[in-house]
Amino acid sequence: MHDDAPAWAVLSDMDGTLLDTERTWLLVIERFVIERTRRPEPATCEPSDIVAAAEGLDLGAAARLLHTRLSLTESIGDVAAELDRRSLDAYAHDVSWRPGAELLLRTLSAAEVPVALVTSSPRHWVDRFAQVVDLSSLRVRVTADDATRLKPAPDPYLQAAAALGLPARRCVALEDSFVGATAAVDAGCATVVVGGSALAVPPGAHPVRSMLDLDVQMLRDLVLHATSPPAAS
Repeated sequence: MHDDAPAWAVLSDMDGTLLDTERTWLLVIERFVIERTRRPEPATCEPSDIVAAAEGLDLGAAARLLHTRLSLTESIGDVAAELDRRSLDAYAHDVSWRPGAELLLRTLSAAEVPVALVTSSPRHWVDRFAQVVDLSSLRVRVTADDATRLKPAPDPYLQAAAALGLPARRCVALEDSFVGATAAVDAGCATVVVGGSALAVPPGAHPVRSMLDLDVQMLRDLVLHATSPPAAS
């Protein structure tokens, strides 16, 4: 750890965690699937199954999923470009905070707890969102353009922690998907999964109903518990 590093930090996912953009992204996927499965013959896949499989995936992974599951003739790159265009159009009208997210960021900033963004969205999406909501309190932004391997690999979380001068074990991660939470847990972060018991939670992660259930003391305690040596027997 660097001499001037903070004692601990928060590493937060964006879509579905800080911002209510995951719902918009999945609607884009759903509409794409419905359009491409409007054929005379019986459908070989249910749109809802593909949408569920796309949750937590980055743009490229989602394009590969659709290319395979829908047996598309265009290239994966073309599918990704189409999803990108549709998503940006949708986000132009629908970007807002998740309940409690803006307040939590303000509280963490007031407590001088650094926060890094760790997202599988491309940087130009983050830049677009920053025109609508204030992301200036985020000291570090790790996007799909910044990491070699994306979630569920731990690399983005390790990269964000290192950028703050901390080991991942001194950080608490906020996630809303199994894919993202797996990345955070594997990186060694104390991990909170926002969204309630309906979501699958990897071993070691802590489920909460919403960001409204979180505060600075709770997050600090999770880091302290994760880094405390085991009690002597």
